[in-house]
Amino acid sequence: MSANIVITMAGRGSRFYEAGYTVPKYEIEVHGRSLFHWSMLSLRHFLDADSRLIFVCLAENHSGPYVRAQCAALGLHDVHIVELDSLTDGQATSALLSRALWRPAAPLLVYNIDTYVQPDALRPEHIRPGADGWVPCFQVPGEHWSFVRLGQDGWACDLAEKQRISDYASIGLYWFARAADYADAYARFFADPANLVRGERYIAPLYRQLLQDGKKIAISDLAPETVHVLGTPAELDRFRARPPA
Repeated sequence: MSANIVITMAGRGSRFYEAGYTVPKYEIEVHGRSLFHWSMLSLRHFLDADSRLIFVCLAENHSGPYVRAQCAALGLHDVHIVELDSLTDGQATSALLSRALWRPAAPLLVYNIDTYVQPDALRPEHIRPGADGWVPCFQVPGEHWSFVRLGQDGWACDLAEKQRISDYASIGLYWFARAADYADAYARFFADPANLVRGERYIAPLYRQLLQDGKKIAISDLAPETVHVLGTPAELDRFRARPPA
């Protein structure tokens, strides 16, 4: 069964408007493609004619027509738009608000709209057999990432947001073997307000709930040069200055 693919794009992109851009972040073009297109290209090996794509958008951005047109051009037809009336308290919540459209027994993949990963670096066969969750990572400096720590057996033993518990930083893609696991973990993990980080609900830490339940979380270690983060004007400028291979 094809995965539920949830793309969260429910922010205002304020930093880009402040930097002088006049279109929503996902419509900004660089090297002949929009950021939307670059992001979707990352998932090339996860997309097929049966993929269910759910885009979680901010209603004020009027994203629906653009998203549908772009998906049609990519040959994707099981496309759904969830429009939110206001900002949420984090990506974990934005993703959950699309759950009425999920096929609960199918995998769930959550991704963003401002990261490009060279497609061959992300493949379903990279998911370790027996994994209940999968977090592709790369090794980069800084404290502003989500981090995964591994046990001696190579499985994840902890995940944290903006705490450098290891050198493995999430690229921003989160996979769950069953969508129902995500909804259940969200409800139980965030029932404790202490699990919010600076008032926000992030996806990486809620894998801790799955770990507590005895589930297995795998990672992949991607070469840093295959990952292009495009979340700020400065990051976009760096990408513009050096075309991807």
